[in-house]
Amino acid sequence: MALTAQQEADLLSMLDAYKTGEQIDDLPAASTDATDKKIEVFDTKSGASQCMDLTAAVDMANAPWCGRVWRTDLATPAAATYCGSLEMLKKLKDILGLGGYLVKNDHSRRKLDPTNHYRFANGETAKLDGSMGHYQWGWGKPFYFAKWTQGNLEFEAVSLYPIKGQYNYRIPVGSLSATGLAALDRDTDTLVSYINDDVKYRGGNNTSGWDDTYRSLLGHCATNRSTAQFAAAAHKNGAGWLAGTMRAAAVVKILVEIVMGTRNVQAAFNANKDANGLYQGGFGTGVTTFGTWGNYNNYNPILHLSAGVELADGLGIATHNVLNEDGTTAYVANVPVFFGLKNFYGYIWRVSEDELAEANADKTMKHWVTPSIYGTYTYGSTAGMVLKSTAPTYSGGWIKRMSYDNLEMWPTEAGGSESTYHSDHYWNGSNITSGFRAVFRGADANSDGHAGLSAVHVTRAVTNANANIGSPLCDFAEEFSLEPEYYAVA
Repeated sequence: MALTAQQEADLLSMLDAYKTGEQIDDLPAASTDATDKKIEVFDTKSGASQCMDLTAAVDMANAPWCGRVWRTDLATPAAATYCGSLEMLKKLKDILGLGGYLVKNDHSRRKLDPTNHYRFANGETAKLDGSMGHYQWGWGKPFYFAKWTQGNLEFEAVSLYPIKGQYNYRIPVGSLSATGLAALDRDTDTLVSYINDDVKYRGGNNTSGWDDTYRSLLGHCATNRSTAQFAAAAHKNGAGWLAGTMRAAAVVKILVEIVMGTRNVQAAFNANKDANGLYQGGFGTGVTTFGTWGNYNNYNPILHLSAGVELADGLGIATHNVLNEDGTTAYVANVPVFFGLKNFYGYIWRVSEDELAEANADKTMKHWVTPSIYGTYTYGSTAGMVLKSTAPTYSGGWIKRMSYDNLEMWPTEAGGSESTYHSDHYWNGSNITSGFRAVFRGADANSDGHAGLSAVHVTRAVTNANANIGSPLCDFAEEFSLEPEYYAVA
């Protein structure tokens, strides 16, 4: 097809521009008296060339961040896309140092071999029985978390550096029981993260008559103590050691959501990564479907604390059979493992010593939290605590919205379902109109689809203790503030 006169003129003009075009060295030097420069960048996600502020480009290159984005106008718990650095998100486990550690009471820690938790990276034997420290799961570097909304998009992001233009929460180096729940040294009444079959660490409600039976509680997690009792036992390890905290629960929830790209932790497990090379899906039902649990052992723990250790720092599901007296299988327990953290939802309810619920006349629940991990307070009193969000009136309990402010992970709107929004249940007794209530998280082994990282239970008295309620042991190497700090764009 012959070119028109105008097309020929345009082509000649383009050819002339190409021949006489300036090289980068021919361009005039940029002034340094203003920072509002622009550069061209290539977006690998969309394949488009785009304009970007130079300062933002430098910040992203020097202080990368990554995260996920949800659509607030949709009910799906799955993230719509990722945000920030794709490469950082792919390598987040190694960047943050997620995995198993042995942690001493002075908070010094040694990373366990990512392929075998019974040894260190240098091949030296690692003992999980308490002789070398607490068997913990955690992160080896402090990091920052920011959450913000733009239109109908909700962002969750993490970085080793403050994310500019957002309010950031600084997460100090910390950990919680790698098995998901802690044991108890009954000689000293100290909460510990040990895997040890000695009788002094007998778990559950300490039924000694079961020691030589299929229902043995040796080597199992401790239960049947109140929140205050668990807290006092945790504090015996020293400053910065606590029983099941809202803070630790928030970190786990945030990291699972960002890494897996879903708020439904019970979504089906998918061993395959998506087209971007990112993890997808959840961890399945977990240990939440034991319908005959009460008949089996009166709701005491059913798993030895070693369940799932074989996956080391892996990500997946470890299958363990719970046996009857005759050796047949009573229940197949599917233990979820997140880079070495076992049973992080379901199985046993977890106390939370740094938060407290208070019932209102209209059946809503106030949420009180401790501003410092070093504070002095009595569980069941608001002295030394600060008031944050309010949970909704009881209305079915499926969580639709949660407050992430101050890392409280507190339900603020009901009306969801098992497969939408946060996909977990909020328990608030329909007749509770006054008084303080203990906060339990995660749910237990017969909670089915109600369980999850968002699951919150506030119907029981602060002194409540049952065979299905336990605690992880949490450690933070320094103060863990719940107040975010804004970092302006330069």
